[in-house]
Amino acid sequence: MNFGVCYYPEHWPEERWPLDAKLMRQAGITTVRIGEFSWSKLERREGEYSFEWLDRSLSILASEGIRVVLGTPTATPPKWIMDRHPEIYMRDNKGIVRGFGHRRHYCYNNPDYHVYVRSIVTKMAERYGSNESVIAWQIDNEFGCTDTTRCYCPNCSSAFQQWLEDKYTDIDNLNEQWGTVFWSQIYNAFSEIELPAYTVFPLHNPGMELDFRRFSSDSAVRFQKLQLDIIRSIAPGQPITHNMMGMFNEINDFDLSKELDFTSLDSYPNLMFADKPDPRNAALALDATRGFKQSNFWVMEHQSGPPGGNILFPTPRPGELRKWTYQSVAHGADAILYFRWRTCLFGAEQFWHGLLPHDGIPGRRYEEAARTGEELHRLLPLMEGIGSGAEVAIIRSYENEWIMEIQPQTFEHYYERQLKAYYRYFYNNRIPVDVVSDDCDFETYKLVVLPHYMMAKPGVAEKLERYTAAGGTVVLDIRSGTKLWNNRMDDTTLPGAFRELLGIRITDYGTLRKGESRRIEAADGKHIGQGTVWYDVINCVKAEPIAWYAEDYMAGTPAATRNAVGKGTAYYFGTGADPDCMLSLMGLVCESAGISPIAEVSAPEEVELARRADSAQRFIFAINHAGEEQSLQLAAPMRELISDRVLEGKAVIPAYGVYVFA
Repeated sequence: MNFGVCYYPEHWPEERWPLDAKLMRQAGITTVRIGEFSWSKLERREGEYSFEWLDRSLSILASEGIRVVLGTPTATPPKWIMDRHPEIYMRDNKGIVRGFGHRRHYCYNNPDYHVYVRSIVTKMAERYGSNESVIAWQIDNEFGCTDTTRCYCPNCSSAFQQWLEDKYTDIDNLNEQWGTVFWSQIYNAFSEIELPAYTVFPLHNPGMELDFRRFSSDSAVRFQKLQLDIIRSIAPGQPITHNMMGMFNEINDFDLSKELDFTSLDSYPNLMFADKPDPRNAALALDATRGFKQSNFWVMEHQSGPPGGNILFPTPRPGELRKWTYQSVAHGADAILYFRWRTCLFGAEQFWHGLLPHDGIPGRRYEEAARTGEELHRLLPLMEGIGSGAEVAIIRSYENEWIMEIQPQTFEHYYERQLKAYYRYFYNNRIPVDVVSDDCDFETYKLVVLPHYMMAKPGVAEKLERYTAAGGTVVLDIRSGTKLWNNRMDDTTLPGAFRELLGIRITDYGTLRKGESRRIEAADGKHIGQGTVWYDVINCVKAEPIAWYAEDYMAGTPAATRNAVGKGTAYYFGTGADPDCMLSLMGLVCESAGISPIAEVSAPEEVELARRADSAQRFIFAINHAGEEQSLQLAAPMRELISDRVLEGKAVIPAYGVYVFA
């Protein structure tokens, strides 16, 4: 089992290293991540490599039985590189240079930077590719974090032009796809195309905007592959990962994950930027990471103390570190590494707290991590590799998320909010869910939900029709099928490519501003909730209504529909359902689809229920996110694995407590 910390020996005197390693071992730590920000320490000047300090650190860790995930240090190119090649700096859409002093300030497409990257990664792979202490590699650090993907420098301009030429071949094909006849934007050569940089009226051609986001994401994928290829050529067989950001969306992480051996997540539940952390947001990020490769993952950075750069976020209360750790495990984490080992005394993250405080003396957080590690050493081997056993898939489409950022169409609403509305329904109703791409195999699920599937990816409509006809259940909603895959409008009647699947025609539509809503009723006239954000006026061709508008000019027309397709059913929600309306509509959908919630345990809403299951085994997690004890009701006697005792009937779970049942 891999249970560990992120460690920065270069921040501390060498005399301290043996004590750190000893304290790690005593806490049950088996794995550290190391090296990902150490380039200027490894290569102080060009070609002057200094690996001896890292050798000594690895040796000291190995003496305590601790293994290493080695990070390539390319997130922080040294000052001497940037001074020699200032063109490596990223530029924002106003042409402002990102500048030195942070991290990830480089451009993915700069050929001069690639030379230096190849050199440092090759040297590291040659030195440590056969080192028994190195069990895996991490490429760079947090691609797509803090707005570090879309660059507007001259190198990106040239690279974008080439990317477009490779995609469209002929300039008139691009003109047609983008519709450049609008505003007299017809191009005569790919070399004429400029990046969609800042303008006084910030609205570029939507086809160009989408392609630029696709290009920028592809640039990160190619930059990662540059390093992957080097390590695999020198150290074949060593697994490689990257630490992703869950629900961040600058990069298509489905693409980024394809060539990785496993995915990793950086998880900071207290950084959800709300009045208080919402465990549903943390759970969604975990499930999204599991969905990148449809397999379990590592948490490469797990919050261990109050995070903060210039402002501190809340300090984890006693028990919260442990319960967040178990939440990660419950959603598919097969390894946990806390960030960081010891709180740094200097630099931009001196308030980003680790297991040890600034003075380096073990205290409450260290002891809680040690207790958690002892438990996980017993439990994780029982469930390693076992996924969620989910019957429901939510389809996450980065490209549909991007186009709704480019043209939101409504105020106070965006793609992720809609995805979260579905996710929270399933979370609240104890239904495990996978968050996956539209390339996945739908046949493995009873229900597939596609939030705001505005652009119809070629082949997906036909794929959904086959899936539904074979007995599957599909949910689509507002704006579905509005556009083609090039981000121009579909000229067929809405819902475009999905009109036959859904058996409806949309004859009118409109937005609902913030605070506006429309009453929604069931067949018996019972109020079931409010429609928000948007309304479609629906004509049922083959479908039957399951909910109706009760006010405004569309009163009496369908707000949601159901269409029988072969052995299955396709649903359409023609408005943004508020929580009550979502509960009613999705309750009907799930009952019809035969979706099974976690039934072995009943719990109040403060207690999260999650599951890891396969055809042979089933593990139920009860995680109390409240600061007070809660009561559970067990359907039958069950063994609680942490305490190794059988519980039955009513069971009390302590504040921030965790039970794992088998």
